[in-house]
Amino acid sequence: MSLVPNVVSERERLGTSTRKDLHVLCYQHHTEMVLRLPSEPAAGLVYACQEPGCLVRYPSAHGYFLDTKDAKTIEQETMPHLSCSNDGQRMYLAEVMPKRRSFRRWKCPECNLSYVVNDEEASGGIGKKMGA
Repeated sequence: MSLVPNVVSERERLGTSTRKDLHVLCYQHHTEMVLRLPSEPAAGLVYACQEPGCLVRYPSAHGYFLDTKDAKTIEQETMPHLSCSNDGQRMYLAEVMPKRRSFRRWKCPECNLSYVVNDEEASGGIGKKMGA
């Protein structure tokens, strides 16, 4: 697995982001999530997957979680927990490329730092840190 610089065409991209306009992708479906009120009003706004039945949610303060109280469902799911090396914020999946299935760009919602992971170009590394 290795990190690669941002050298992809605009038509290959799904879900790029900026600090002012986050385009959070569901890590399961790779579709853009939308802002919604969570089931717990005290939790504030979160991004929710639009796929029917998908429980994946993303509030920038806590990272991805499943919107369910079913312990077995939560236990069976492996959720990504990538933290920004600059500020400790939980990163979100910001970009995938259908033609390069292992490509993943993760971004920080605060400082916009990104990590690119690309298993197809495995070189022993886990990814490449890219500045905002």
